[in-house]
Amino acid sequence: MQHEQPMSLRERLARTLSFGPVAPPRFESEFADDTVQRWREEGRFDDLTPARFFHLDSFEWLPLEFRLERERRPIVKIEDDMEAFQQSFLALRNKPFPGDWNTKEWEERTYPLAAAPWDEGFFQVIGIHDGATLSEALEVACERPALVEQQMDFYVHYLAEILENVLRGVTIDFAIYYEPIASNHGIVISPEMYRHFVQPVLRRIVACLERHGARHHFIWSSGHVEPLIPVWLETGINGFLLSRGAECGMNYLALRRKFGMHICFFGGIDWRAVMEGPAALQKELDVSVRPLLEQGGYVPFLNDTVRSYMSFDCFQRYRAMLDAVVSEWPP
Repeated sequence: MQHEQPMSLRERLARTLSFGPVAPPRFESEFADDTVQRWREEGRFDDLTPARFFHLDSFEWLPLEFRLERERRPIVKIEDDMEAFQQSFLALRNKPFPGDWNTKEWEERTYPLAAAPWDEGFFQVIGIHDGATLSEALEVACERPALVEQQMDFYVHYLAEILENVLRGVTIDFAIYYEPIASNHGIVISPEMYRHFVQPVLRRIVACLERHGARHHFIWSSGHVEPLIPVWLETGINGFLLSRGAECGMNYLALRRKFGMHICFFGGIDWRAVMEGPAALQKELDVSVRPLLEQGGYVPFLNDTVRSYMSFDCFQRYRAMLDAVVSEWPP
């Protein structure tokens, strides 16, 4: 009798995101540096990383670098500013690929490989990094929209050229597109403005990755971004990783009912329930996590970075309780 080969982590993630009946990977949010330092000072683990200590699964990032330092990011207010904006990115594009660019190893990998092809967000691309630059850039967007259109047209060509070269030798398992554009009260610009300036760019980036085999595209955002979800879905986005979404009513189950059962989710476990204690956490697991596991297309973990106010004992209890729930799936 032939025995089935054990499933690799890469295969398990692919089956999870295809809504197959499989236990999802044991991913977790990032651990803040001061959290790790605090736990080490308490003698909780020696030189091990939290991921190794808790036997968490992990994935690798494709080492792309698109982002400019803030002080090198000019606000384009007039046509004459456009050349400086373009040259700052072109200088970054000419940087060589990392020395560990090992496409052969990636071809044979058993772990997932991810990329962040949109690693900042609309506001950061056009130079916003504080209240003053927010006012300046939005004034330009409202009064001289052609300048912003020109910026975004340049930027998507810049990204597409890099991605086409990089992705010739490797297929990623999922992509994350960062878009910090909202507070807990709502989005900073209208869906119409976002659709006008950003949707064509995201649509082209998603299409580029799709041509090279990527099938899973996640938006990372925070705040109440629900009005933008239809815009994102129209571009080909099919997953979400919403940071601290429960604090502004962004409920994964409700979003699936409203926007489609095909949407995948990462994270989503309310950190406040973890901090409150076992009863609150058990309720969170029963009400939110179990139904999503039953539906599929879901990898559960915290909806925020593991910050230093979370004790080691609190985190350890949360992981044990989550693992107990996940171990029941598939039934």
